[in-house]
Amino acid sequence: MQTFSIRDIENLSGIKAHTLRIWEQRYKLIMPARKESRHRLYSNEDLKQILRISYLYHHGYKISSIARMSPEQINSQSLEYSGNTSYEVFINQFVEAALDLDEERFDEVFKGLFLHLGFDRGMMQVVYPYLEKIGMLWMTGNLLPAQEHFSSQLVRRQIMLDTARITVRPAEHAEHLLVFAPKGEFHEIPLLLITNFLRKAGFRVAYFGVNVDMEALLEYQQKQAFSGLYMHLLTNFTDLRPDEYVNSLANQFPGKRIYVSGPVARELNVSPPGLHLLHSILEVKNLKPNASDQPGNT
Repeated sequence: MQTFSIRDIENLSGIKAHTLRIWEQRYKLIMPARKESRHRLYSNEDLKQILRISYLYHHGYKISSIARMSPEQINSQSLEYSGNTSYEVFINQFVEAALDLDEERFDEVFKGLFLHLGFDRGMMQVVYPYLEKIGMLWMTGNLLPAQEHFSSQLVRRQIMLDTARITVRPAEHAEHLLVFAPKGEFHEIPLLLITNFLRKAGFRVAYFGVNVDMEALLEYQQKQAFSGLYMHLLTNFTDLRPDEYVNSLANQFPGKRIYVSGPVARELNVSPPGLHLLHSILEVKNLKPNASDQPGNT
């Protein structure tokens, strides 16, 4: 059975462990199981209920009022979106669907999310924060591999479906970017979303994907003209520092623009010619193509 410690619950819900204990003793809201050591063990259902209660608590409800609500009232107030509620409602819906491996429910959440916010806003304001929360579960060892893969594949599917529907056609001399994640970087969802936004903005995009060797980039250059490279760095390399890698790119591709985004990009201490750092998904969304200055680029 999947279980969570009180510290896991604290990190995921934003409710302090001390407060959780008080709620348990005073209001009997959540009554977790106990180890022989008397340490609390929270189940999937406990986690879902605490996330619902946390949502209400952080949006102005007094805990004494929540304690008087029926489970049905808590569910409707914390899981149903209206124009007056927070987008966090959708995040909690995604978390619950992932914990239960419920694909049908997951897709229903996407439908509601895109109906109310559209694809771009939904991805930036809900799906990204959701993936961060799921990542926290993964890092604490409390998300099953099946749940992580389940979530990732369904998010990936939605991005690819939306990308396939893009009708924007790049201008004749729009920037032509080679989009990739370097060797050792395997997180594809941010790269897929970035590609979606770049194509909507009118860039020409050659999508290389994740874990790409420098040699593959050089081989592409021998056969195709392009004006710049775009890479997303989420994790650190094991064999090469990001500063060194960026300088290597600038040396191997002189005259090309180099766009870099992701958490690691914020730590770069180099600035070779043509480097453009993007510090948020909103900056990526707002990026516009320049006219290509590379002879023969199309």
